Amino acid sequence: MDFDESRSYRERAQLIGANLRALRRKAGKTLADVAQVAGVSISHLANAEHGRRMLGGEHLRRVVGLYGYSLGVFLSHIERLLQQESTELSVDHRAIEPTPIVLIGQDSHEPHLVLLAPTYSVNDPEHLLLHLPAGTELWQPHLSLPVRCTVVCARGALLVETPQREHLLCESGFLVIPPELPHRFRNHTSTASTAYIWVERAWL
Repeated sequence: MDFDESRSYRERAQLIGANLRALRRKAGKTLADVAQVAGVSISHLANAEHGRRMLGGEHLRRVVGLYGYSLGVFLSHIERLLQQESTELSVDHRAIEPTPIVLIGQDSHEPHLVLLAPTYSVNDPEHLLLHLPAGTELWQPHLSLPVRCTVVCARGALLVETPQREHLLCESGFLVIPPELPHRFRNHTSTASTAYIWVERAWL
């Protein structure tokens, strides 16, 4: 990690931490309350709130969900703040193109869930890209969203599991998942699979 990357990481971590601390105080919750929901230690959460480290994607999703936000909306807010800061410091004030935001995944051997473009309003849909290496799954327990989402398999094969049945999606196959239906994604094959997910609105 070079100096610029290190600075960018530090600035993002500090901004995320400051927002998490403000949201917790606004909600009237203690570090212990939030740490228990997130599944992390109190010291880990305190370090995250002070920008000394980052929460992992799933832990961060649990924390911001406790405050009523989706991970996409929260990170879009962070990216917008970062863009505003860099625009104010820029000499030429060129438009900054939105960049994909990695929500889950650290390397190519792990499942990746990417927010393709920042979502600035809860009324806008979230456009996600899911990449599952061979033999991996995104959620271990089933996840349910309060809004409808559509999954389209772009490459390989994808299993969308619900408590009642399994849906096998091959390339160009799609599935509409109703609100509140528990589901998870799994790649049971020996090759990687990729899918697009449209969440109807940035869920709250």
